Amino acid sequence: MAILEKATNHYYKINYDRCAVRGLKVFVNFSVYISLEQREKEKQRESKWAEFFQKLRENLNSQYTGLLAAIAEAGLTPEQVLSESEEGKIDAENYPELRVFQDKMNALEPYEKGIGERLFQYRDNERPALVIPSVVGEELQALGFEEEWITAPVLLDGGGEVCAGDYNGEPMTYDFFYERLKTVMGETEDC
Repeated sequence: MAILEKATNHYYKINYDRCAVRGLKVFVNFSVYISLEQREKEKQRESKWAEFFQKLRENLNSQYTGLLAAIAEAGLTPEQVLSESEEGKIDAENYPELRVFQDKMNALEPYEKGIGERLFQYRDNERPALVIPSVVGEELQALGFEEEWITAPVLLDGGGEVCAGDYNGEPMTYDFFYERLKTVMGETEDC
């Protein structure tokens, strides 16, 4: 869902996770699309993004659970397999198979955040290219990742946060925040 402000011909979307009630005031956090085409691009990608990130999180959780199970199968505890010289790492010399398992999981994990940060781009805030090794890239693609998400991100023209009146105990939903945003705008249209 997005809002077109007719006077400015700008398309707005709320950033639900950043909207809030502070004290007894409603604050709506929003972004502005550069064009309707960018809004349409986001609509086409949203379900794919959700599916990819869910599969990626499930994959990482499964790897973590598998690592813990392998440690337990060896009759050990996670504390017992840790390296004394590398913080948070399994001792590669004494437990090479477990370390390979951990390294594979650790190689994939940062891409959840790295990709998420590059789905959108503000006009003047270009991020450095995300370099994905081929082995990790294949694994990400198997989970539904499409490289164009980060090479041709959804373009935004800014955003902000606005106080949108008093809070009266209403349920905090997307619709609630959209309706509140409309109250501080000119004539609008849902799109």
